Amino acid sequence: MSALVICIVVCLSWGVNHYRDNAIAYKEQRDKNARELKLANAAITEMQMRQRDVAALDAKYT
Repeated sequence: MSALVICIVVCLSWGVNHYRDNAIAYKEQRDKNARELKLANAAITEMQMRQRDVAALDAKYT
């Protein structure tokens, strides 16, 4: 009987550890993608501002 309890505890521990590792990997992936998205949005915003500045200069001198 005690061997069965030990087996159940070991199996449950393995399952919990497996899903915990998956959750940690998912969180790391989510955080990395969020950082990359933030950088991409900042680059797009800066390009749009530069484009507006260039368009204003073009309008001024043409």
